[in-house]
Amino acid sequence: MISTKTPPLFDLSPEIAEAREWAHGFAEKYVRPVAAEYDEREEMPWAVIEEAIKVGV
Repeated sequence: MISTKTPPLFDLSPEIAEAREWAHGFAEKYVRPVAAEYDEREEMPWAVIEEAIKVGV
């Protein structure tokens, strides 16, 4: 029988894994709640961009 699971191609280093988790957290807190609204209005989310700059994204 053929397995349908795809094996991981590589493991992330701890630093990269931490950065990935941090980026996902930032998106969850700041981007996702307002993304649809900005997309609908076709506007640049300046408040989100300013927050990203403040935290060093």
